[in-house]
This record gives sequence, structure tokens and C-alpha cells, in this order.
Amino acid sequence: MTEELLTPETPVVPAAPVAPAAPEGGFNLGDLMVDETVSNKGVWVDYLGGSKLLLASTSSTAYKTKLSKLARDNRLTLDDSNPDNFKAIQRITCQALAETVLLGWKGIHFPDENGEIKRNVPYSPALGQEALLKVDHLRNFVSEEAGKPAHFRKEAAEAAKKP
Repeated sequence: MTEELLTPETPVVPAAPVAPAAPEGGFNLGDLMVDETVSNKGVWVDYLGGSKLLLASTSSTAYKTKLSKLARDNRLTLDDSNPDNFKAIQRITCQALAETVLLGWKGIHFPDENGEIKRNVPYSPALGQEALLKVDHLRNFVSEEAGKPAHFRKEAAEAAKKP
């Protein structure tokens, strides 16, 4: 701004402080830290067609505990060479996701047993597990998004609440 354009009425904004440069090759681990409350209660994430999914973090103790318990209860050994074992792993993973990670949804339509589409179906863990088992895209999306630390940082969750 030149002096002739500066009048007493022109607000002058002070320069922003310059942040120290990050050390070369360095990484701020704080960028990966999540807020435990936000991680457990979940955040709304946009899905397809304007629908939304309420997702908790796959880093939550609830998810890890549920997955471990289901694996023990099913006496699973992590051997994916056996097709039956692969199906069991997929089933218990979907159950754990449906009960501890996918906490709700809005705008989801789901076919009933006759194939008729029911609109805006309320979430239940049983229906969530069925959807996760049948719809690879949903299962992959939930797993991927619930694993992103950026969703579960306190600042990100507070920003998402603002209109």
C-alpha cells in the first residue's frame, strides 16, 4: 500500500507473525494426535448422494477391544489362506465396525427383504453390519475415513459444527 492511498480511515492490519521454519525432513506428530472424546463420540462425514455417516475412530479403545474379543470368541487365527476363515474375519470386522465405529447415518436408503427400497432407514448396529458386509464401497469408506486422524482432532470437530 502506498502512502498516498493510506488515509486515517484505512484500517491497518498488522503483519501475521512468521512461524519458524520446520526443520528439514521433520514432521509434527501433533498433526496425528486425536482428541479421545471426539474419537469415541464420532464426527459426521459426508457420504454419497448427500447422506452422512457418524464415524468414531478405528483407533478407539472400543473398536480395538471389540475386535480382539470377537477374534478370541471365534478362535480365529489370522490365516487368510482358508476361505472360511477369510469370511469369518470379514464378518467379525464388520460387526466390530457396526458396533463401535459406524455409530449412525442420515439419508441412507436400504432394500427390505422383498427388495423394496426403504427411505431414510434409521441406523442400528445389526443393519449397519448387514450393510458393511454387503456393500464393499461402504465398508472401505468407513474403514478409510475412520482411520484418518484429521477427522478426530478437536479443532476439526469444532470447525465441522460451524455452519
